Amino acid sequence: MTCNVGDIVLISKFRYPDGVPGSLHFFVVMDIEKDEFTLVDLEYLCFIISSKTDKNNDVNPKYPYNEPIFPTNETGLPESGHVKCNRLISIVDKDDIIMKVGTVTQAQYDRFIELFDKAQST
Repeated sequence: MTCNVGDIVLISKFRYPDGVPGSLHFFVVMDIEKDEFTLVDLEYLCFIISSKTDKNNDVNPKYPYNEPIFPTNETGLPESGHVKCNRLISIVDKDDIIMKVGTVTQAQYDRFIELFDKAQST
């Protein structure tokens, strides 16, 4: 399956950066190198989406890089949660992408990049 930057996809299995396996999570497809909506060809760099709204940066300052995201027709998410903008996860096997459920807006994408840049500078 081919995805575009900004797509929200459901992933069947992946590995966290520390090597721990994960499964069945939503991700936002990102392209940090180009910082624009372009096709990602070789692998997908993604931010994981969590459904733990108590860790959103708007309600808990302990998590400044967890940007809230909400269920809308555009996102296609089943519930509210947050995008963890401080850690990229690489999805190498495109067969692990179950389906695209929605997209984020350019403003959301820009905010995720802003938070990622802040996280990298601390």
